[in-house]
Amino acid sequence: MSQSFIRGNRNLIKAMNRSLILNAIRREGQLSRTQLVGYSGLSTGAVSQITTDLLNNNWLLETGESEFTGGRRQTFLRLNPRAGYAVGVKLMEDRVVCAITDMEARIIHHEDRQIQSNTSQDAIAQVTKAIDDAIRASGISREKMLGVGIGVAGVVDPHTGSVLYSPYSGWRSLPLATLLEDQIKLPIYVENDVNTLTLSEYLFGAGRFHADFVVFTVGRGIGMGMMLSGQLYQGLGGGAGEIGHIIVNMDKEHQHGAGAGTLEANAADHAVIDATFNGDASGKRLDDVLERANTGDESAIKALADSGHYLGVGLATLINLLHPPLIIISGEGLIAGDYRLKPMMASMQTYVFDGLAEGVEIVIEPTDDQTWVRGAASLVIGKVFESPLVASKASA
Repeated sequence: MSQSFIRGNRNLIKAMNRSLILNAIRREGQLSRTQLVGYSGLSTGAVSQITTDLLNNNWLLETGESEFTGGRRQTFLRLNPRAGYAVGVKLMEDRVVCAITDMEARIIHHEDRQIQSNTSQDAIAQVTKAIDDAIRASGISREKMLGVGIGVAGVVDPHTGSVLYSPYSGWRSLPLATLLEDQIKLPIYVENDVNTLTLSEYLFGAGRFHADFVVFTVGRGIGMGMMLSGQLYQGLGGGAGEIGHIIVNMDKEHQHGAGAGTLEANAADHAVIDATFNGDASGKRLDDVLERANTGDESAIKALADSGHYLGVGLATLINLLHPPLIIISGEGLIAGDYRLKPMMASMQTYVFDGLAEGVEIVIEPTDDQTWVRGAASLVIGKVFESPLVASKASA
């Protein structure tokens, strides 16, 4: 057996153990070395060596001692949120939202600007400027930036960072990561925007104690992200999770053609707005529907209830297929509250297979633009916590 093979195995094991320690502290917030031995299953010596190395390299901080209960006091360790920084970008066809976050995805600086472009080259130039401006305005050295995470609607190849198809911008097979890396000179990670939200929930949100859960988003579109066995499930070529395109209304599909019967066509915000304003929805937003519903407008209330009904069909389908222990329902569309959520839950109970909904935890978490960019930044932060085995498979 060659010495290089032995060294390679030792380095891999060391990296795996380092990931184990970092993830335990991330989930729990802070832990003593003794607690880390219990959480990780590693020896006291191994934990001591790894934590000393992480402290010396500024990834961990000592945060005080435990209460005295006899014997030696335990010093707690926590992540150093300023060990590095990430840029998060939520990219839309006419807007770019950009934020600088610390290692706990807390936003330090945030920008929102309109972009006007007729070509992908124009858009990339404006996104590049937005990122450069945000880094400069944050006052943080560019050398401390670990990378840029970008969330975009549509199908994204997570291995190459290419946008295979984006429904709002019309991009097809656009090598977005490569094009931006040439301009920004930082690592670029591109992912479907709902997947970025899912990763953020796994690292810092309601999913951080779960190896398996689903994020279901309601807004301009209907999306889904899946964390399975502690890994983001992306499917073949990044196309997994397009739950918005399942058929939930066959009558409409037959009457109006392909796509008219999908969950997104019947339940997304645009469907609610169109139904409320009889197709005259120019310039209207979900806020306008909600305002009408609050005054007792029956068309607005019915439009929201119909949307909720179809969302419930989608949720029942999700549970019937995956039966996850946790579903996090998120998105801007949740501002409609019970007008949408009560019919959704009632419909879900109607269509879910007998008994499968029992024990499934459902968490409602409305989002805003800053939530989306924290998710995008988590693409970068997640690389710090990623198992080296996962990283090696991704690069293979």
